[in-house]
Amino acid sequence: MEPLAVHPGRCSGPRARVFAVLLSMALCTAMLFLLQLKFLKPRVSSFYTFEVKDAKGRPVSLEKFKGKILPRRSQDGTSGNTWSTPRVRS
Repeated sequence: MEPLAVHPGRCSGPRARVFAVLLSMALCTAMLFLLQLKFLKPRVSSFYTFEVKDAKGRPVSLEKFKGKILPRRSQDGTSGNTWSTPRVRS
């Protein structure tokens, strides 16, 4: 009894080659589509949809601060440290 011969990875005819090329193109297209879905991020419609963590690590929605006056400290090197309080517009 002879051992089984290993078939080479080549395509046997022109139809098989065309099929192999089309199959590989379809698989590559499908993989690129899936990668795009994985890394596609939803568009943010408003600044207030974000959540940040406070000093204790708890999530805080920025919707809480909508319409309030928030203190802001500017640290640019030319004018020194200045305090300003801009109004958050909705």
